[in-house]
Amino acid sequence: MVLWQKATVGLDIGSSVVKAVQLRRSGKGIELEKFGIAEIYPEGDKKAAAESVRELKIAAVRKALQSANISAKQAITAVSGESIIVRYIQLPDMPEDELKNALKWEAEEYIPFHIDEVNIDSVILGKAGEGGKVDVLLVSAKKELVNEHVDLVRAVGLTPLIIDVDSFAFLNCFEVNYQPNPTDVIALINIGAEITSINIYIGGISRFSRDISIAGDTITTSIQSRLGISFAQAEEMKIAEGAPVPSEEAEAEGPSESGLLDTIRGTVEKITGEELGEDSQEAIAAKLVKNSLTNLVSEIRRSIQFFENQANGKVVQRIVLGGGTSKLRNIDKFFGHELNLPVEIIDPLRRISVVGKDIDSDALIKAKQMLGVGIGLALRKVVE
Repeated sequence: MVLWQKATVGLDIGSSVVKAVQLRRSGKGIELEKFGIAEIYPEGDKKAAAESVRELKIAAVRKALQSANISAKQAITAVSGESIIVRYIQLPDMPEDELKNALKWEAEEYIPFHIDEVNIDSVILGKAGEGGKVDVLLVSAKKELVNEHVDLVRAVGLTPLIIDVDSFAFLNCFEVNYQPNPTDVIALINIGAEITSINIYIGGISRFSRDISIAGDTITTSIQSRLGISFAQAEEMKIAEGAPVPSEEAEAEGPSESGLLDTIRGTVEKITGEELGEDSQEAIAAKLVKNSLTNLVSEIRRSIQFFENQANGKVVQRIVLGGGTSKLRNIDKFFGHELNLPVEIIDPLRRISVVGKDIDSDALIKAKQMLGVGIGLALRKVVE
């Protein structure tokens, strides 16, 4: 365990929302001391934003810190996206310092960028069985991405202590809160606005990681484009529709949840005397939500199958969802039906007590499912 003396904030700078988390360790365990959140695009429309994305993010970070009364000067933060390359490789067994030196010469074999363009880190996962080799987790990030991120953090007066990767921060949050059995094989899926990360976890170790460029904004943009409405309006329609309920469950549940929209449509039809058929905006939006989620599930299924079919692969037993898009109504049921696996939504505060007197409890409840990465980052301060 490593404890930093100076106050440190876990800062999750997403593509739509900034989350700031400050934890502390006490005799009772880990406690949430401060929490702040701010929209990067307050008007809800990314394309219509007049300011640069960088300036909007800086403003959102400042707002999140101020709303939480966070005065910490050090931050643990993370990056994600296509510029992050994660590889699981095998190398001859050697001391870790020698291995890191060897990777400087061998990394280009495993990453699609020139070695001078990236920052590289590695972790020895364990022995690879017979043959005198070890399993190594190799992570590379384009220097341009990291430098931009560091510059943004410093612009708000913070010193970046650690730059992590979103999917590993989410894994950290899950591990501390759920303390799974060593034999559990779990697919952790964090669905944000622009990126969906999948990390397959076995016994305290990540064995597969991938970022998928299908996420919440994919759905919203498809609705916006098809119906010719604003991004904010499309977002509202997405939330109103939710994920489709598997037909057998919808029949069993009757008019609750998803049936509410059908009831509303029926009422409108009676009032107007017009049927809201397959060409209605609601029906089109529902189809677009289903299409995007189906595409996402297909990519997740491919990732799981790829992992399971590897020589050291194991069968995934369950899925844990998080991220802003996991707030969509019925998404756990949809994923469970499509992937034929048990699915649950992460509780990032399962083993963390909320003690901060100034914490906005309503905002915390509303944002809870988005806090996996932020909590995971802040945990680096109190648990290691």
